[in-house]
Amino acid sequence: MTSRFPDERRREVLAATRDLVAERGYSSTTVEAVAAATRTSKATLYRQWGDKAALVVEAVSAGSPLAIDRIDTGSLAGDLAAVVDQLAARAAVDVPIVLGLAGAGQRDPALPAALSSRLLPQVEALRAVVARAVARGELPADPPAARHLPYLLAGAVVAPTLLDGPAAVADAGYLRSVCDDVLLPALRAHP
Repeated sequence: MTSRFPDERRREVLAATRDLVAERGYSSTTVEAVAAATRTSKATLYRQWGDKAALVVEAVSAGSPLAIDRIDTGSLAGDLAAVVDQLAARAAVDVPIVLGLAGAGQRDPALPAALSSRLLPQVEALRAVVARAVARGELPADPPAARHLPYLLAGAVVAPTLLDGPAAVADAGYLRSVCDDVLLPALRAHP
C-alpha cells in the first residue's frame, strides 16, 4: 500500500513490529500492540499495510534484506558462497521468526501469501545465478536439481535449529559445506 507515510516513521514501525514478533511470536503480535508501541493509529497501519500479515512480513524482511540479485562473482561456487553468507548473517535472528511464522501460517492464510510474494524475487535471483552458470558452461542446460535449490537452501538454514535445538544456528561454515557437499554436486550432475 502507498501513501505519504514518512520513511523514518515507516522504519520505526517496521523495527517495532520485528521486535514484537521476535519477542511474542506472530500470533501474539497484534496490530493494536504495534500501534501502541509506535504511537500510531491502527487505521494508519491498516491503510499502509492492509493487514497484519503484510506488516509482519515486510518488517521481518526489512531487517537486513537479502540482496541475491546483486550477486555475480563470476562463478557458480562463488555466487552460492555469497548467497549462503547472506543467509548465515541473518540466520540467528530470522530462523526463530520464520519458524514461528510457519506455524502461524497454518492459522492465517494471508501469511503464506504475503511471505511468498516477498520471497519470490529472491527465488528469481537464485534462478538467475543458475542461468548465468549455464551460460558460462559451468552447468548443463536446465539442471534438474535447480528446481530444488530454493527449498534445499531454506532447509539447510532452518534444519540445525529444528533438529539440534534453538541454540543451533546455521553459520556460514556449515552452509558453505552444504554448498560444496550437496548443492554443487547436485547441480552439476548430468541427467
